Amino acid sequence: PVQQEPASPHPFPEEEDFSLLSTRVADLTKELVQELRGCSIYVVGMMGSGKSTVGKMLANTLKYAFFDTDTMVEMAHDKKPVAEIFKEYGQEYFRNCETEVMKQLAPYKNLVIATGGGAVLKPMNWSYMHTGVVVWLNGPTSLLAQRVAKDGLARRPLLAPADSNGQPVSQAELYEAAKAKLDSLLSERTQFYESADLTISLEGYGQDAETGAPTAVVMYRLLLALKKKIDDTKAEREDRKNFTIVDTSDVSTMRVKPSPAAPLDDPPLP
Repeated sequence: PVQQEPASPHPFPEEEDFSLLSTRVADLTKELVQELRGCSIYVVGMMGSGKSTVGKMLANTLKYAFFDTDTMVEMAHDKKPVAEIFKEYGQEYFRNCETEVMKQLAPYKNLVIATGGGAVLKPMNWSYMHTGVVVWLNGPTSLLAQRVAKDGLARRPLLAPADSNGQPVSQAELYEAAKAKLDSLLSERTQFYESADLTISLEGYGQDAETGAPTAVVMYRLLLALKKKIDDTKAEREDRKNFTIVDTSDVSTMRVKPSPAAPLDDPPLP
């Protein structure tokens, strides 16, 4: 009989042990709550990356308030779904509404904000997001397509197959259409997503290889990255404080010299 190769060990064992993971999350949270000082967190990424799911768990963990820009736009339109807003008013109108939501939220602290997949395309949105920490949830389009195909077309207005004409499509057709569209969108948006302060992988290992890392694991990775970012920033500040001038021979005199463009004598006052 053919022997199967043993599964490769998980590169991050603590992610498999949820008891240990919970302890690590609790320890990280205690430190981060002090260090963040209320700094808000903006979650960006493609559709299907789990921005709302991860964002809610993160907000609950940090004792922050959670907002989803899509939901807030829907509430401003009598809870009309995003797909209907797209259809009735167009994508540009929706994006402008999204920007207005972010403008309203920007002055506040202690928020986790899940943004729409295309929020990164507008420079104005970045001016609001940079009031906090921007986190990109990054996963392969094969994983994202698998997730959004399960949602169906009703919730994903950008993913309708070009030739469907509103007709029912199979799950396989929907996956292929989603994968192609996501590939196209990601190629346009990657340069913008890369402007985020942190990039968090959605990659799963072992039994999670196909479905991606569980939400709790993604949040743990986010907390770890956030802690590292804060520690690195503090270290950089200390380095700037402790700099020394090794060789003063090349340092020019601090004596103020007259400008070569100035007249030798001050003109008489009128």
